[in-house]
Amino acid sequence: MTVVMVSDYQSGSGRSWNDERACLRSLAAQDIQEPVDFFLCLESEEKGSVPADLYEILPGLQVHCFSGGDSYSLKNAGVRLATSPYIAMLDTDCTPSSNWLRRAVEALERRPDLSGVSGSTQYEGSDLMVRLLALLSRSFLDPGKTGETMYLSNNCGVIRREDYLRHPLPEKLGPFSARIQSEGLLREGKTFWFDRSISVVHEFEGWGMERDIRRNIGWGTVSTRLADAQLPYAGLVRLGMVAIPVIWAGKQWNSWMDCLRCFGQYRVRWFELPVALLLSSVVISMEIPGMWLAYERKQLTGTAYR
Repeated sequence: MTVVMVSDYQSGSGRSWNDERACLRSLAAQDIQEPVDFFLCLESEEKGSVPADLYEILPGLQVHCFSGGDSYSLKNAGVRLATSPYIAMLDTDCTPSSNWLRRAVEALERRPDLSGVSGSTQYEGSDLMVRLLALLSRSFLDPGKTGETMYLSNNCGVIRREDYLRHPLPEKLGPFSARIQSEGLLREGKTFWFDRSISVVHEFEGWGMERDIRRNIGWGTVSTRLADAQLPYAGLVRLGMVAIPVIWAGKQWNSWMDCLRCFGQYRVRWFELPVALLLSSVVISMEIPGMWLAYERKQLTGTAYR
């Protein structure tokens, strides 16, 4: 098993390394018994700035630096460097439950037909808005119970390395383009598993972060389907900007279905559900500027994602 860690979101001015510290502490507490390699993948210019205490938090930590590229490029480079049969992908602003690696490996060893295993992503904090936004943004891969799912999380998923190498994460298509990888594996007849007993807590910085997420999702929705004609709804997206209202409506319907299926799993109570259904229209509308830029073949600017 190799855990490939990457920082895909950098807010504020300069890296504080606190996310990495919390992430490494959670990895040090994993209850898995088999050997694990831990790779922290950074850009080359960060090589000399790694705090010494990171190695104390997680003995055996390996820091690997690569030239340029986005977060998916760093993940791909880390996977190529690994030699283990299983790869765990983890963003450093996420802290996984202590059973994450063990439960994922158990599922993969029990089911040779499985390509990858994911758990739920919760947001830190208990305020109503935090819980609602976690539901709206993170429940799409959640079938509502342990079982098969159509998606593999790239911020807390475990995948067979051989499958990953055949279908690496797409580079230069933004941080929300992992569906290209998932769909490539599904076309081969592979299966993904969702384990309700495992989860990660994702750092959340409020509406500024949510707007950034949504712009990137919108951009990725269009750019991935312009790049890969085999993705679901690629024909619709390729009609051009006139498709944006239809895309919005489809996303709205899917969001409502996700909310109705999963609201309890994201700590949203039944009487709070109407707020989630209304709020979904607001956050999906935030994706439209990103869609527009993708149709214009322009890159997103002013984003904290890489």
